[in-house]
Amino acid sequence: MPLELKDTPAPALTLPDLKGKAFVVTGASAGIGLATIEALLANGATCFGLSRAAPALAHPAFHHLACNLGDDDAIADAFTRIRARTTRLDGVVNVAGTDPKVALAEGDAARWDAIVDLNLRGYYLVIRESVPLLRAGRSPAIVNVSSINYRLGLPGRSIYSATKAGILGLTTGLARELGRDGIRINTISPGWIFTERQVAEYFAGADATKHLAHLGSVQSLPLRLQAADVANHILFYLSDVSRGSTGHNCVVDGGWLLE
Repeated sequence: MPLELKDTPAPALTLPDLKGKAFVVTGASAGIGLATIEALLANGATCFGLSRAAPALAHPAFHHLACNLGDDDAIADAFTRIRARTTRLDGVVNVAGTDPKVALAEGDAARWDAIVDLNLRGYYLVIRESVPLLRAGRSPAIVNVSSINYRLGLPGRSIYSATKAGILGLTTGLARELGRDGIRINTISPGWIFTERQVAEYFAGADATKHLAHLGSVQSLPLRLQAADVANHILFYLSDVSRGSTGHNCVVDGGWLLE
């Protein structure tokens, strides 16, 4: 019998060592990216948020930079603007992504490039631009957001799943290289998260009951996981409390995959 999923807010996480630090967060306009920025600001950090659209967020320590993260020139320009504001970064969080359903017959080179450029290539380029600033940071850390989707084998998700699996390879591939400079890099892989867009697409229409029942049948915990739940795990990996971890993949899925 499916679990009845509780709709409760994630508790706030306080990590004193984040105060006064500076972070870049992509996908800043909504969902996990915005939740991460709000949590960092609540901990006294400064945030540079990269996204096409600006979030409805006004805070003296938040700076939005309009950026198409699928465009290498736009990423380079965004970091030129960041370097004009700060001489260091203490962390980077890659969240931005797109998850369209594309059947193999429809997935031509242009569709592949559009998804991969944002979901994977953009992560790499953001990290590459960030490293000189991270070297000047305090206990610098990078967190990449992937997904458990690449493990599920869902039809129409092959390109998306390839990018999400690629993020894990990017993380482990850079862990030793960046570790020489004291920069840690880890991945968070969420399950089905109740972001604004996911709620609107799956949990607010005629199929909401079906989707809730499915989630209740695969999760071990009776929770509707929130963007702030994922943000709490991101903050853990940005903080010195996780100083012994790099190259790790942390699954936040309510006990779906059980790994």
